[in-house]
Amino acid sequence: MKAAKILCINPWIYDFSAYDFWSKPLGLLYLAALLRRHGLEVHVIDCLDRWHPVLLKCQNRSRPKKRTGGIGPFHREIITKPACLDFMPRHFARYGLPLDIFLSDLRNTPRPQVILLTSGMTYWYPGVALAAQICREVFPAVPLILGGIYATLMPQHAKTAIGADYLLPGPGEKSLLPLLAELLKMPHLAGNTPQTLGGFPAPAFDLLHGLDYLVAMASRGCPLSCSFCATDKLSGYAIREPRHVVQELVQQAEKYGVADIAFYDDALLMQPEKLIKPVLRRLIDSNAKLNLHAPNGLHTRFIDAELARLMFRAGFRTIRLSLESVAVQRRRDIHHKITPGEMTTAVQNLVAAGFSPGKLETYIIMALPGQEIDEVVATISYAHSLGVRVRLCSYSPIPGTQDYARAVENGEFPADADPLLTNKTIVPLYRSTEAYYRYQHVSRFAHWLNLKARAGEIIPQPQKTFEKQDWPRID
Repeated sequence: MKAAKILCINPWIYDFSAYDFWSKPLGLLYLAALLRRHGLEVHVIDCLDRWHPVLLKCQNRSRPKKRTGGIGPFHREIITKPACLDFMPRHFARYGLPLDIFLSDLRNTPRPQVILLTSGMTYWYPGVALAAQICREVFPAVPLILGGIYATLMPQHAKTAIGADYLLPGPGEKSLLPLLAELLKMPHLAGNTPQTLGGFPAPAFDLLHGLDYLVAMASRGCPLSCSFCATDKLSGYAIREPRHVVQELVQQAEKYGVADIAFYDDALLMQPEKLIKPVLRRLIDSNAKLNLHAPNGLHTRFIDAELARLMFRAGFRTIRLSLESVAVQRRRDIHHKITPGEMTTAVQNLVAAGFSPGKLETYIIMALPGQEIDEVVATISYAHSLGVRVRLCSYSPIPGTQDYARAVENGEFPADADPLLTNKTIVPLYRSTEAYYRYQHVSRFAHWLNLKARAGEIIPQPQKTFEKQDWPRID
């Protein structure tokens, strides 16, 4: 009896900008590995595949462009801006495989019994809709199952806009195996859902065309529920056994010949004595020569002197700290996750361990409901006083969060808005060309300070230079 065939698809990104900052469909690859464990034949089409051989041939390249850490640019095609985004003075683009390559791959894939389609940011849904439409045309009678972030946060919109046969919000493994058991007439699948994160096989990276880095997950979810964040809406909080994490990291790095690994955790440093410290000690003892990256914001208050030393010895190359804001009321909204004093101590510990302050980064959020620009400037200035670089993030109204409800209640955001209007690039609560340029002004200020911090130069009282007109442009 032939194995049932499952096709997994990671769709395109539709946005004003996108870059491969350690971007892999990790959840989809975990599910692919789980399905293969149960005897199913799994194929993957990753629309964000920079290693696709046909794409590389079109680019006259033998391998993708890459920077330190394995990151690099996606293929980009400028497309017509949706009417609701006409006010934006930037090109809108589809990032990922050209349509003809995707269509060719789809037609050359063995006819699947089921198609699994994942989704990312809510405002990237046009890429999901296009992938679903093409799948319908090529495989009209094949059941289409939609999961992922967009499907979880906006299920009603997803049902209408995508038209999938089945919608699976939340962690996919909870409902996928029982559904496949029914669709494929394979009842044994229903009782084989992993009960812990450790029950999953390693993600199926071998289903991709090539790798410059790996991604990993030592924990899932976050125990906090910050006012602007939806992580707690996507899944519960759980951690893996440190020995399982290290085993996966070391074996996968050796298997694929890759040294760069990015953690996808939203709460990597939570419960440090149970998770991150044992993981790092085991990695150090293994003598694995890895370059570790933490692109998601780290809970800075847990970085004591010991953890800082372990991070340095284990090979962390990218450290991004969660600061968000120094305003007292804002910190109350984010569960007092960090205070300026704790931030200062963490940076001091990291520098004492051997990290250069100019290579450390911190996330700062702007354009929140009711947030004045002065609050953002004060937070940028404080971060700069520590010698670290700033990564400014515009607020995106995420359905189900406290700040989304505030924005709607205050008349700052329409309750029935198209998800395209939640795109952080457009400064969603203002949605105008003027507002875009106003916050670009703030971004230029941060960029100028970052250049100084990288060079080891600290500007005293930088708030006083906020109106400076000769900062470098950022595009």
